[in-house]
Amino acid sequence: MLSRIRLSARLLTCTLALAACLGACKPAPGQWAENSNSQHGRYVGVGLYNPTKQWTHMVHGQAPRDDTLAKPIDDQVIIVVADSATGELRACGDLTGYCIGMNPWEHALGASQIAPIQLTAHAPPYPEDNETSGEVSR
Repeated sequence: MLSRIRLSARLLTCTLALAACLGACKPAPGQWAENSNSQHGRYVGVGLYNPTKQWTHMVHGQAPRDDTLAKPIDDQVIIVVADSATGELRACGDLTGYCIGMNPWEHALGASQIAPIQLTAHAPPYPEDNETSGEVSR
């Protein structure tokens, strides 16, 4: 009987020690947010896109005077980022470094822009799922 009490006491002690150790692993409230702000800047990646003809035909005031410098037609990737502090979106060429931007939060939305939006025509409903077509259903 005494050995059973000792075993129970040891088991209880080990359980409490394990709980104390695991409890110490839990971050303090708000600690994740503090760490994420210190490790990341205010610009958040939105995506990488291939430049289209429209990108190569942009008129901008930063045309290089040196023929050896990259031009919009030389950009291989358009990098799009969002400023998490202001909401501004920027699209920048990878080789030219030229950026265009917009801030959808700069002005209030007009009455015609608030959901639900009025439409002049509605899209047809999606066709029935066709298992043989290989298309992904929406």
